[in-house]
Amino acid sequence: MLRTQPLGKSSTSYRGWLIAAMAAALIFRLWVAIKVPGYVNDIKTFMYWADRAYQNGVQQFYEEGVFADYPPGYVYILYVLAAIKSWFSINPDTSGATLLFKLPAIVADLVSSWLIYRFAKTKLNPAAATGLALLYVFNPAIWINSAGWGQVDSFFTLFLIMAISSMAGERLERGGIWFALAVLIKPQALIFAPVVLLAYWHKRDWKRALMSVAYGLIAFLVLAAPFFLNNGGLMGVIELYKATLSSYPYATLNAFNLYALTGGNWASLDSSWLLLSYKTWGNIAIVLAVVAALWFSFKGKPKRNLGISYFIAIILITIVFLFATKMHERYLFPVILLYVFAYIESQDRRLLHLMMGFSVTHFINVGYVLAFSEAGQHTVTDGIVILCSITNLCLFAYLLYVGYSLYVKNDPKPVPPLTQEELREADQQALKELEPQSTPKGKELQASTSDKSGNKLTRKDWWWMGGITVVYAIVALLNLGSFNSLNTGWKPQQNGQSFYVDLGQTQQLERVNMFGGVGAGKLKLEFGNSPDAWSGGVEVELKIGDDLKWVVQPLNVSARYAKVTVASTGFSLQEMAFYPSGSDQPLPIGDIVYIGSNAAAAEDPRFGPVEHLFDEQSSAAYKSTYWNGSYFDEIYHARTAYEFLEDLPVYENTHPPLGKILIAIGIKLFGLSPFGWRIIGTLFGIAMIPLMYIFVLRLFRYRTVYAAAGAILLAADFMHFTQTRIATIDVYAVFFIMLMFYFMYRYYRMNFYLVALRKTLVPLSLAGVVFGIGAASKWIVLYGGAGLAVMLGLSLFERYKQYAASKRALASSTGNAEQREMYKRVIQAFPRNTLLTLASCLVTYIAIPAVIYSLSFIPVLNAGDGKYTFEGLVSQQEHMYSYHSELVATHPYSSQWWEWPFMKRPVWYYSGKDLENANDVSSISVFGNPLIWWTGLFAVIGAFYISLKRKDKRMYIVWIAYLSQYLPWMLVPRLTFIYHYFAMVPFMVMAILYMFQTAEEKNPKWRKYLGLYVAAAVVLFIMFYPVLSGLPFSKTYVAHILRWFPSWVLYSG
Repeated sequence: MLRTQPLGKSSTSYRGWLIAAMAAALIFRLWVAIKVPGYVNDIKTFMYWADRAYQNGVQQFYEEGVFADYPPGYVYILYVLAAIKSWFSINPDTSGATLLFKLPAIVADLVSSWLIYRFAKTKLNPAAATGLALLYVFNPAIWINSAGWGQVDSFFTLFLIMAISSMAGERLERGGIWFALAVLIKPQALIFAPVVLLAYWHKRDWKRALMSVAYGLIAFLVLAAPFFLNNGGLMGVIELYKATLSSYPYATLNAFNLYALTGGNWASLDSSWLLLSYKTWGNIAIVLAVVAALWFSFKGKPKRNLGISYFIAIILITIVFLFATKMHERYLFPVILLYVFAYIESQDRRLLHLMMGFSVTHFINVGYVLAFSEAGQHTVTDGIVILCSITNLCLFAYLLYVGYSLYVKNDPKPVPPLTQEELREADQQALKELEPQSTPKGKELQASTSDKSGNKLTRKDWWWMGGITVVYAIVALLNLGSFNSLNTGWKPQQNGQSFYVDLGQTQQLERVNMFGGVGAGKLKLEFGNSPDAWSGGVEVELKIGDDLKWVVQPLNVSARYAKVTVASTGFSLQEMAFYPSGSDQPLPIGDIVYIGSNAAAAEDPRFGPVEHLFDEQSSAAYKSTYWNGSYFDEIYHARTAYEFLEDLPVYENTHPPLGKILIAIGIKLFGLSPFGWRIIGTLFGIAMIPLMYIFVLRLFRYRTVYAAAGAILLAADFMHFTQTRIATIDVYAVFFIMLMFYFMYRYYRMNFYLVALRKTLVPLSLAGVVFGIGAASKWIVLYGGAGLAVMLGLSLFERYKQYAASKRALASSTGNAEQREMYKRVIQAFPRNTLLTLASCLVTYIAIPAVIYSLSFIPVLNAGDGKYTFEGLVSQQEHMYSYHSELVATHPYSSQWWEWPFMKRPVWYYSGKDLENANDVSSISVFGNPLIWWTGLFAVIGAFYISLKRKDKRMYIVWIAYLSQYLPWMLVPRLTFIYHYFAMVPFMVMAILYMFQTAEEKNPKWRKYLGLYVAAAVVLFIMFYPVLSGLPFSKTYVAHILRWFPSWVLYSG
């Protein structure tokens, strides 16, 4: 919070710092403007209008039949932009052109921030003025509009705030001109007309009011005249505004308001809602907005205080946005700047709270729509729309309360000044950690942050950690997959390629099973009792999705010979087995005869001869199950791992390669078998258990009971079990996320004033290296990188507070000689240590991860006839980004981010067929342990609140890690699944343990309840084990005991 300084206004000039920060804000915006294409339709429209105005002249701009719903004000700016584009021959399809058309709004952002600083300096100290300016210019809700979207709301809002500020400052004439210019830029300015009219009324200087109106009209007409002199005159202007205001006849257009909440997004204005049409409700809302503005204006104290103008403007735009119709997602944009000015005028801290609240919802609203537009999709009324709409309505209710309290009851709640006593207490708290260990306080501090065992695992810890890990390892490895490997294969190169096999004698054939390699194609099977007479042709299609699994083709034919003809190349097979009726053992293969002289020459030499199809018959499987073949996304990730090993062109390249390289290690060690492609991921899942134990042990100050509980809860979580036993890459990403936050926590608990700097850099650097390894496995680790940055920032901020406190303590001669010597060392060390820490981060968080990430692509780019090049590396990133940002698909088991904690829709990975007992089911579904998940979200919220309230900094990493992994998914419009929540599970468990610890501090009985909770979680794991592992089990049990909700698809039939 922005607090005033204790001894009046500071004379220190913050202008230099502000300019530097605004330069950084400009650079950041330019980068975003170049990288983010923005809302393409809007930017292309601006370019079209600009070219039209520049090439045809403004006189012809509003010709009949031409779409142009913007008033003339911004067209002047577009004219200039078109001229610049023409002079410098800028290609309109380049990022440079996009940047050019985003520049006016970007500049307006910076000018608005500067105006905040100038206005705030008249009422607050320079530090607070600078803080407000930076709060605005770095507000994501601001830059996403200008630099991200490419809209001009910031440009319009700049003129609007100049108009309202002029009115609030009783400069009526100037205000009239600014308001006219705002209306000339966007007709939405008319929403704020009551602000101007009320200023005239309260001022009661009718001569100045008339002059204000006259100046405004003159400015408006002079600037509009070139467009309309030969195009309808004044009536042409009126018709333009009427047409613009009547466009978009919908209840709401992606605005998160009342109508979006109730299903009215893109609903026709004539549609009925609560007995009336949306159009009628919209008109009622406009009337109510004006009534509310009048009520606050005339009830406000002191009377005739034009400083209330900012608040009146806030009331108007908020009511119109939330309850009127035809609202776009961006129409609430001006409210953020209005809140800043309203706060400066009133200095009521609640207005800042409202500004921050609406900033969050507005950022999500705009970002969500922008993300959907980039994916070529329309927004849907999902959880984020509902949640943000409800939040906006709640914020509005709070706005009315604040307005009543502040302006009617005249009861402001200012930011309390920082008193000298508070400053001393803050300094004492900051300096407490610096107490020399030779002093009693230092020893006490050391004891409070250390364990009696010296921060080492005790024998008890080793037993608990080892025991839990061993038990879980046994459960995880049990029935993981078949060891039978199929390492050789065959891949035809020509259509029509053919061979036949001799089965020894005439047999009644029931089926032929083929183990798919990679690729797709078709083959034809024919049968006969002699090699020159074939009949009973069966065409078998090998599809994408049949990779690394047994494809069963039923037969009903009597024959001695079987002929295979390639109908369509592109596939490979690892094995083929023929089964007679009544037997689950494959028939022995006799002669294998090529048909045609060039048949053998048409085989891919990387696979070998057709004999490879029949050389591993002992590994053949009668039925296709998860045990002997791939399921779900193993058809992509395990296949890619196999392609790496065989130097084949890679099919799946939508994720970084390192996770698939790790899968390939298992195949290399154990062969091309389900066990081989699953074992490494399972071992990583097992390793999560001791990692969780050690993490929780440190987090809870070496209390074994919580470490053991954390390890058991993670082991008992359904998703952890299922997701680490399938050969996909999520397990590696989540493991590295846990590990990097563990190292960051170790760094965060260190202090480079008390510990040698090089020692603090060890865990910090390890976190960075692990971050790089994780990012090379899956991009979700990049989300966690933001959490690491926050933790590093918090650590350095703590060091800065100790540095500042030491300077003040030394200046006031506080402390004894030993303490003052410590303060001197702190003052000398902070700049050097901070710079060295940040410099090391450039190496360990950017350079080394970049190297790791780049090297991981060697197998991808070198595969087949490929070659590793920088251009190829960049192309891979572009391909991956395009895939994820443009993915348009549906899936019966997809779910939205807000549904994940409540497990609305598990993903059904596998369903076994042709079971021995028809009343059994074999199924694998991925979801969470209900006891853990349904309490976990609330535990995270509780941990967030309690740790902040108590300033329990050790727990910050839990909710920072959780949020850094969760929040980005809220803005992802692509298809998502419940397993995307996996990365949050370990930190959710930690939050649960923290809530138990908090309860135990008040009542020791809660330790017993923790034991019962953990036991109950284990019981649920045992109950649900059949549908997590594929174990055949009674369908009745699954249907009536385990399927708690209809959306939980756990079996078929």
